[in-house]
Amino acid sequence: MLLRDIASLVGGKCYGGKTFNVSEIQPPEDATSHDLTFLFNPQQKTGAGAVIAKQRITKKPCIVVSDAKQALYALLKHMNEQRSEWGLSSQTDIASTVQLPSHCCVESFVVIKQGVVIGQGAVIGAHSYIGEGVTIGSNVTIAPHVSILPGTVIKNHVAIGCNTVIGKQGFGFIKRKRFHRIPHIGGVVVEPFVEIGGSVTIDRATIGKTMIGRGTKIDNLVHIGHNVIIGRNCIIMGQVGIAGSANIGDNVTLCGQVGVSDHVNIGDNVIVYAKSAVFKSIPARRIYSGIPAREHHAVLRALGRLYRGT
Repeated sequence: MLLRDIASLVGGKCYGGKTFNVSEIQPPEDATSHDLTFLFNPQQKTGAGAVIAKQRITKKPCIVVSDAKQALYALLKHMNEQRSEWGLSSQTDIASTVQLPSHCCVESFVVIKQGVVIGQGAVIGAHSYIGEGVTIGSNVTIAPHVSILPGTVIKNHVAIGCNTVIGKQGFGFIKRKRFHRIPHIGGVVVEPFVEIGGSVTIDRATIGKTMIGRGTKIDNLVHIGHNVIIGRNCIIMGQVGIAGSANIGDNVTLCGQVGVSDHVNIGDNVIVYAKSAVFKSIPARRIYSGIPAREHHAVLRALGRLYRGT
């Protein structure tokens, strides 16, 4: 792209080099004379041929924007929207009753079982498995090697990363001399605009539904147990584990490697810092940390007393 076209796309003003032809978009430290970079710190040195920043860089062709991070988002979103061509691979196993929409992409070695409903604009990556009766909404993107099992409803504008499994049997057993698995006959509902990372597992409910709320973002390597309810616009970071029947409110942030015990309630707008273990319910609008998790200011005071004089 030409620099002037990028300026128009991100809503910035171009100074010099309007016909500069951008070869790559690179971090400041890796960029060369043919590349474009973003400078969040205008003082940072870079070998890039052109930059995007909040103020004019006089020695290089420059696009000046009011918010460099918003400009980064706009440009990368534009680049990422170059979808696969619509169509159906000849190497698939799709049940005869499945009606594919006119605009969708189904890649090689995908298996789609009876009763599946697929919305317009869906992309299903290679080697994925869609079980009986699953519903997939419009503009859903499913990466390769994903398994979506019976009883699952994926609503519109959801993105699912590689190797994720949604709707597997939950970890529920009863002991009668030995452990017997409790059948899980419920399902999973993923609301619109959810993003689920790679190698995530979301268990189906014993009865009822496991729910992922609208706009929630789930990082890689997260496990969500059966009958968990997660609210709207939550951030669930890598390696979080949420045990069965926990209830997570709206706008909750669970940082990396947080563990949440079963049947715990976490209120709206709560933040739990990394490596914490939540054994008891947390009221709304609190910040917690530690093992067991307590209010963060209390943890800091305790650590201060522990390390005083060392």
